[in-house]
Amino acid sequence: MYAKTLLLALFAAATASAAVIDTRQAQKADFGLCNPSISFEEGRPGRKADEGTFLPVDPLVAKGQQDALNPNIITNRVCDQLTNVCNANDAAKAACLSAKAVVAGLGTKDASTADAFNKALGF
Repeated sequence: MYAKTLLLALFAAATASAAVIDTRQAQKADFGLCNPSISFEEGRPGRKADEGTFLPVDPLVAKGQQDALNPNIITNRVCDQLTNVCNANDAAKAACLSAKAVVAGLGTKDASTADAFNKALGF
């Protein structure tokens, strides 16, 4: 009898834990204080007119960050800043890592790269 009760209690606890995990995974991305979008522009200050670079759109995310030819530098910055200054939730951080992986997989360095990152984040 004791063994059955113990097994029932363990099963109930495991079920409750699974429900908590499912709730966290279903959490909506909240980017906190920031807009995680990035932009691609040619001819930014200090660059040649036909040299395209990436930069975070949000001034809070971009603070202290120079534009970059490599989009992975900027996507990394955005994802880091979601934790450091934006107060984003775990779902937003996970979405950013996923969008960052999309960009890394593309291997492109143009406006379509920024568009893919922004679209993967819902922007």
